Formats: sequence, C-alpha cells, structure tokens
Amino acid sequence: MDIEYPSYYEEFRCIAGKCKDSCCRGWCIDVDRESKKRLDRIKGPLGEKIKEKLKEGEGNYYFPLEENGDCPFLLKSGLCEMILSEGEDALCNVCASYPRVKQIYGNYAQYDLNASCEEAFRFILKWDGRIVRAVEEGMGEKLSREQERELIHVLAFRSALWEELSYLPTDFNTFFLHLFPFFLEGESQIFPQSEHSLRKNRPIHELLTKWQELEEYPFLSKERYSAFLKWQDKSTEINKDFSQWKELFKKYKMNPEMQFNRLSKEKRLEWEKQIVALCRYYLFRYTLLSIKEMSLLPVFSLLYQSIEWIYTAFVFINTVSDEEKKQFSCFFGEEPSVLRIAVFFSKELEHDEGNIRNLLYFLPLFN
Repeated sequence: MDIEYPSYYEEFRCIAGKCKDSCCRGWCIDVDRESKKRLDRIKGPLGEKIKEKLKEGEGNYYFPLEENGDCPFLLKSGLCEMILSEGEDALCNVCASYPRVKQIYGNYAQYDLNASCEEAFRFILKWDGRIVRAVEEGMGEKLSREQERELIHVLAFRSALWEELSYLPTDFNTFFLHLFPFFLEGESQIFPQSEHSLRKNRPIHELLTKWQELEEYPFLSKERYSAFLKWQDKSTEINKDFSQWKELFKKYKMNPEMQFNRLSKEKRLEWEKQIVALCRYYLFRYTLLSIKEMSLLPVFSLLYQSIEWIYTAFVFINTVSDEEKKQFSCFFGEEPSVLRIAVFFSKELEHDEGNIRNLLYFLPLFN
C-alpha cells in the first residue's frame, strides 16, 4: 500500500501536563470492546474506579465527563491516571491514537494529525510542506477503474497545487482570488460530468472565464459577511465560546479586511506567515473527500470557509478591548493567536460530522 504523511508526523509527541488545551477535557471518551477487555483486567483501586465510571449505552461503552468537563482520569497535574498506573497500553484506541488520523482509499493511505491538538498544530504552522511517501504492508479495498482514475487525478491535482501555494499572495482577498481558479480547472478536468448540488446551473467553463477576468473579488463584502454569519447559525455548538464568537461577529459587522489593515505590523505578519500553512493543512486533510463527493468544489468550500472564520476571528479579537478578550476561554490567558483560534475552530467543527457537512455544502462564492 502506498502511504503519504507530513514530514512532521513521526516527530509528534504528546506534551501531556504541559498542554493547556487538553484533549482530556470536553470530549466524552468512547471505549472500544477490545479496550474494555483490557480495562476489565485492571485490579485494585484503579480497577474499581474504572468499573464505577465506565457506562454503557445502546451497545457502546464510554466514560462520561465529570461535572467540570474533565475525563474522570485526568489528574490536576494534567497527566492521565491510567498511564501513570498501567502505562500507555491501558488506553482505549481513541485515546491512544489521537490526534493521529488515517484515511484509506483503495491501495493508498494518508496519515496526518488533527488541528484540534495544540501541539500538533504547532507542527502544522511550522510545516515546510514536505510530504513523505513510503510503502507499507496491507491491501485496501479494490477500486473500479473509474475510481482509480479519480484517485490518480485528485492526487495529481493536489500535488500540482501544492507547488503553487508558496507563490500565492498572502493577502486574504488576493490569495483566494488566485486559488479558486485552480479548483475550477481541476473540477472541469477531473469531474466534468459531476451532478453535485454545488454545480447546478453553474457551467464551470463559464465561471472560470468570468473569474479569470476579475482583478478583485469582494470576499468579505457586506453580502458575503451575511453569508458568513448564516452558516454558523446552522452549526452545532460544542463549546460556549462559539456563541461568544458569533456575538462578536454580529456586534461589529464590519469589513474584516479594513480592520486587518489597522492591525499592528506584527499581527499582519503573523497572519501572512500562516495563511499558507492553514491552506496546506485543509488541502492535505480533505482533498480525498472530493472523490466521495464527486466534485472538488465542496473541498474548496470547506477550506475557504474554515480559513475565512479563523481570519475573521483573528482580526476582530485583535481589535477589541482586553476586557472583551478575557471572555474567551480558548486563549488560556495568552495573547490571542492564530494557533489558539485554529485549534478552537477545529475542536468545534472538525469532530462533528454535521458541522463538516455544513461546510462542504455551502460554497459562499456562489451565494
């Protein structure tokens, strides 16, 4: 099986108690059956605690969170009681594998790290874009000829676009003005007969011709900003901070691009250094979804809206008072940064299938 993974993938190590945004908070822990068998063999006080805390519902096992939102085995030190007592082998699969993600399609597999982990995202922001290619044992599900063709072309599309990312302008507006034609051209070549809902009444060749004539597109105009607010109201809220972000966006209702230009030089440079890193993450992580969707446009929709949200949040949080900043728990008392905003966004959106579908099925540039 052919595999690909970011160059930093094997370097990642959990920072445990040093992590401020711990994955042991805020998420109910699912326990697979094999892990339950191992947990059942643990004796002593820890074994008794496991029996007390482990619950079953609809044939599935899980550890519900404590009243404060913590995993019942998270210690005040930030360390895991199970690991300290029994070693990492005691962990259930979801805890042992996070934040690692594996996608398999035919005889191709892709490994990466989820942006909802703060330490993983530190690697993502520093990533030079190098992808490691290798071979591992195992065979995936057999693909039809058409599926194999699509896989080859989708990976070739990503590879070609990958080479261009570092050369795109770092201004938000111009970045996407240059990026979107790549997706339109890829769509016309890879999925020419697609009947995806985002393609209805929108001939790709006509749109591409019109788009290439544009010198500027008002991505964050008044009309676009209304659409930006609209999709968030449809999203499932996981953390209370999400409501606070929505209120902040609705309160100011101003063009984020104008506000960006008022930021300090240091803040503007922080964003400009990281827009490509964000694009690489979403592109590498989600391009394979285009095969399932039979269209590249949903992938662009998810990529664009995710970066737009992070950008808008970064701009506005850096224009409000210190008192308003303190209302957002996702910063842990730190100065607001792209890292903390992106990690929060990932935890809120990327771990909920409905929220991901919401991002895939609303292409803002057509609305």
